[in-house]
Amino acid sequence: MRWRTGWMVALLAIGPGVRVAAQERIDQVDLPRSVADQAIDFFNDPSTIRFTGRVDIPAGRVVMGDVAVLGGPVTIAGEIQGDLVVVNGNLTIEGAGMVSGDVTVIGGVAHVIQTQIRGQLAVYDENLPYRQSGERITYDEHRWNRWRENRDLSHISVRVEQNYNRVEGLPVMFGPVLRTSGPNSFRLDALAIWRSESGPHLASNELGYLVRAEQNLGPGGRFVVGGSAYSQVQPIENWQLTNLEASLAAFLLHDDYRDYYKREGFGAFAGYDDPSTGVRLTGEYRSEDQGFLAPVSPWTLRRNAEPWRAQPLVGEGRISTVSGDLVVDRRNDPDDPSDGWYMQARATFGVSGSLTVPAYFEAEPNAPTLASEARPLPTDFQAGFVDLRRYARLGPDSDLRLRGVLGGSLDGRSLPPQYQHMLGGEGSLPGYALMSVDCGARSRPYSIFQGPTDDPVRTPTFARYGCDRIALFQAEYRGSLSFNMNLGSNREADVDPDWSWYPAIDLTPSWVVFFDAGRGWALTGDTTDPGLVGSDTQTLMDLGAGIYLGDVGIYWAWPLNGSDRRVNFFLRIAHRF
Repeated sequence: MRWRTGWMVALLAIGPGVRVAAQERIDQVDLPRSVADQAIDFFNDPSTIRFTGRVDIPAGRVVMGDVAVLGGPVTIAGEIQGDLVVVNGNLTIEGAGMVSGDVTVIGGVAHVIQTQIRGQLAVYDENLPYRQSGERITYDEHRWNRWRENRDLSHISVRVEQNYNRVEGLPVMFGPVLRTSGPNSFRLDALAIWRSESGPHLASNELGYLVRAEQNLGPGGRFVVGGSAYSQVQPIENWQLTNLEASLAAFLLHDDYRDYYKREGFGAFAGYDDPSTGVRLTGEYRSEDQGFLAPVSPWTLRRNAEPWRAQPLVGEGRISTVSGDLVVDRRNDPDDPSDGWYMQARATFGVSGSLTVPAYFEAEPNAPTLASEARPLPTDFQAGFVDLRRYARLGPDSDLRLRGVLGGSLDGRSLPPQYQHMLGGEGSLPGYALMSVDCGARSRPYSIFQGPTDDPVRTPTFARYGCDRIALFQAEYRGSLSFNMNLGSNREADVDPDWSWYPAIDLTPSWVVFFDAGRGWALTGDTTDPGLVGSDTQTLMDLGAGIYLGDVGIYWAWPLNGSDRRVNFFLRIAHRF
C-alpha cells in the first residue's frame, strides 16, 4: 500500500473486524462513463484518503475525510465522516458502522442496510477499467479487463507449467480453454504438456496432460465443484521459492532447488471462496499412480556439461488420498502486505493403495552391493502443513513480519518420501546450503538400476527425501527511505493476470534485517533399513540483511551455528514471505 498525506488517520482505521452476512441489496446498474470519470477524479483528488487492497475499520474508529479504495474488500464497523468510493471491490458495513456521506461501489457488491449510510448509495456491477501511474489512476480506453469479465471466453492457451527443471526441461501446456461468464461460471481446461527434453516430436507416450473442469455455484459463485485427470511432473515441495525463481536458478545457474516425482490419475474437489472474509476452503480426493523420475540433461547457460544433483527415491505405485486446504488471508495487500494475518493449512490422509520403495544399491560403480531390497511403505499415513504469518505496520515506512511453518507426520509415523519435508537454502534458511535440514537423507548416496534387464542403466539416487517433521521460524524488520521512484508494471493495471509473472521494480531503496531458525525430526519407527533410518537435526539459526527494489532483493545471510559458517550472498526476485 502506498501512503501519502493523511496516512496517520488511515492507519488508525486498520484493525481486526467482525463480519456479518449481507442484509440488503440497494442498487445495481451498469457503469456509465460519466460515473467512471467522477470516480477517477475522486480518487485522484489530493484531499482523498486512498487505500489499495483489504481495508478494515473496526468499531470505535473514526476516519475524518473522503476515502477511496482500490480492490478491497472493505469492512466498516466504525465510521467514515465523508464520502466513500470502492473501486473493483466489495463493501460490508457491520452493526453500528456508518458512512456520513455518499457511497459508490463499482465492480462489487454492497452488504449494507439503508440506515448505515446517510447519503446516497450507488452500486455498479461492472468493473472500472483503469491504469495506475504512481498514486493516480486513468481510464483504460481499451476496456480489456471489462471485456474479459463480462463475456464468455474460449481460446487456445499456451503457457508454462510449474518450472524449468532437471527431469523434464521446460514443461509447456497448450490446448483449448472454455470459460463462461457470470457468478455461476464454468471453466474447462483440456491441455497437453510438452516437455522440452522429449525433443521436437510430440510422441503421445512422452506428453503429459491436464484436463480440469470446475463449476461455480451459489451466491456470488463462492462454491465450486469439479474434477481433473492429469499426468504431470510435480515438485515434492514448492513453497520455499516461486516458480520463476526456481526456473531461473535451473536455467542460468544449473542449480535445481526442488526434487520431483510423477503423478498420473484423477481427482474430484469441492471448495468455498469468500473474498469478503479472505477464507478459502477446499477438499479433494485423488487416486493416482506415483513414481520416481531420474534427472535428464536440459540445457543450461553455465555448467552445462556437469551432471545434475541426484533425485531421491519415492514410494512407487497406486495410492488414494483425501486432503483439505484452508486459507485465511486478512492481509491489506496480497502482493506486498504491511498489515494483517495470513494462514495456509493443509492435511492429507492416505486412504488406500500400495507404495513400494524399489531396491537400491551401494553407490560404488564397480561393486553393486544390494543395500536394501524393495519394501512396501504404509499408505494410511497422516500428514499436515501449516504456514502462519503476521504483518504489523510500525510506521509509514516500516513493518515487522513474522512467520511460523510446521509440517510433517500427524500420527508419529514415518512418511513416504514424497510427503516428507526439508529446510535449507535461500527459500527457508538462507545462511545454510540447500537441503541442510534433511535428517541425513543425502548423507549416503545410493543407486538403482533402470531399463532393460539385459542392459540396465545405473542411476544415482538417495533413499528418501527429507524429514518426517520440520519447524521453521522467520522474522523480518523492513524499512525504506522517504523518497519514491518506480518503473515498470503496476500490478493493479496489469491487463491479464495470467501473464503477471514478472517482478515489480521499485527504485525506492528499502532495507531489511531478518532472523531464521529451523530444525527437522526423523520418525524411523522400527526399520533397520540403512537408507530409511534418519536422525533429528540441531536447530540451525541465521541472521541476515538486504536491500531491495520492489520485488528484487540483494541479501546477505550469516549462519549462527552449525559446521559451515560461511556468509551467503544471494539474489531474489520475490519477497521472502
